[in-house]
Amino acid sequence: MAARPAVLLGGDATAVPVARSLGRARVPVHAVGGPSEPVQRSRYVVEYVDLGTGDAFQPRALEWLLAKAPPGGVVLPCSDEGLELVARNRPALEERGLRPIEADDGKLLDMLDKERTHELAVQHGIPVPPTATVSTADELREAIEEIGFPCALKPLHAHEFRRHFEGKGFVAESWGDLEEFFRLSEEAGVEMLVTEMVRGPDRYHSSYTYLDEHGEPLFTFTKQKLRQYPITFGAGVFHTMDWNQEVSDLGMRFCRSIGLRGLLNVEFKRDSRDGRLRLIECNHRFTASTALHVAAGLDVPLFVYKRLAGEPAPHLGRPYNETKTLWYPLDDYRSFKEYRRRGELSTVRYLRSIARRHAFSVASFSDPGPLALALKPRVRGLWRRVRRRFGTLSEEQPPRSSRAPARESELPRV
Repeated sequence: MAARPAVLLGGDATAVPVARSLGRARVPVHAVGGPSEPVQRSRYVVEYVDLGTGDAFQPRALEWLLAKAPPGGVVLPCSDEGLELVARNRPALEERGLRPIEADDGKLLDMLDKERTHELAVQHGIPVPPTATVSTADELREAIEEIGFPCALKPLHAHEFRRHFEGKGFVAESWGDLEEFFRLSEEAGVEMLVTEMVRGPDRYHSSYTYLDEHGEPLFTFTKQKLRQYPITFGAGVFHTMDWNQEVSDLGMRFCRSIGLRGLLNVEFKRDSRDGRLRLIECNHRFTASTALHVAAGLDVPLFVYKRLAGEPAPHLGRPYNETKTLWYPLDDYRSFKEYRRRGELSTVRYLRSIARRHAFSVASFSDPGPLALALKPRVRGLWRRVRRRFGTLSEEQPPRSSRAPARESELPRV
C-alpha cells in the first residue's frame, strides 16, 4: 500500500530536514512556500508550489490545500504561518480529507501570541521575564520605567513581524534605539511588547515532547542552544543535545497546566541573578534544530507523520546521542568574533567546540540542492561588496542604512 503523502507548509530551512526524514522513509513529500525556500531543491520533494510571501501566503496556501493538495495528505506546518492556517481552518482541511497536526487549536493560537503565552505562564506559576505590551508612546515610557535597559522589543506574533523584518525582534540599549524601533514597527502595523533581557550567557534550554489527547507524553528530550547570531538576541548557530531533568520537568509542567497537546517545544533561559529558568517561548511545530534531533537518533518528523497517518510510530526517547551538535558555520564564526570581543569566548575554546563531527540543517552530500539555493544570496552579496569596493556598483543601489534595525542574518544560514 502506498504511503500517505505529506504536505509541508513553509518553514524555510526548517522544512529541509523534515523533507529528508520523510523522503528517506519513502513518503511522497509535497511542499508550499515562498520563492527562495531551500526545501524546493531537495531531491525528496516531489512537488513544490511557490505561493509567495507576506499577507497573501495563508489565503493562497488554503486555496491550494482545498483544491489541489494530494488526497489524504498529512499536513505538517514548518512555520508559524502554517500553524495559524491549520488552527483557523481545521474543519475545512479535514472535510477535504487532509490530516493536519494534532493540537487544541485555541491553545495553539495562544502560543502564537506572545502576550497570551506570558499571561498563561504567570497564571500557572511559570517564571517569566517582566514584559509589557505597548501600543502608544506613553505605554512605551511606562514599560521602560519598569523594565529598564537593555531590553527587547518583540512582536506579539512572530510570523507577522517576519513579513516586514528579519530576525526575532529588536534589542534596544537606549531610549533613542527603542523609539526608532517602535516607530518602524508601528509603521509596519506590527503589535509589539517590551521584555527584559534575561541576564546571563547566551545559553538557552529547550524541552521537546509530544502529548497525546490524554496529556500523556509519547516522548521527551532536551537540548541546548549555546551560541546565537546576532549575539544576545538572535537565531541559534551552535546547538547541542543533552538531558536536563529540570528543563524537561518545567516544560512538561507548562504544557500540561495549559492543556496543550501534540508536538511541543518550550524554551527557557537561566537567569544568572537567581539561577531560575525563565520561559522564553513555546513552539507548536518542528524547529530549526530538527536536523540535530534526527542525527541524535530522534526522528521526530517520521514520528509525527506516522501518528497522524495512523501507523505505528518509531520509539523516541533515551538513550539518544546527548553529545551531538548542530552547526551553522558561517554565522557561528560571526558570533564567535562578537563573543571574543566581549571577552566571553576565547579562540581556543571556540576551536575546541567545533573540532568534531556536526549535523547541518541544510548541507548534505546526498541532497545538495538546498545548500546550492541557500548559498546564492550569499554569493550575490559577496559580488556586490566586491563591485562596491572597486567602484563599479551603481549609486542607485546604496548599502543598507546604518540606522536600520539589526537583522537575524542578512542572508539564509547554511
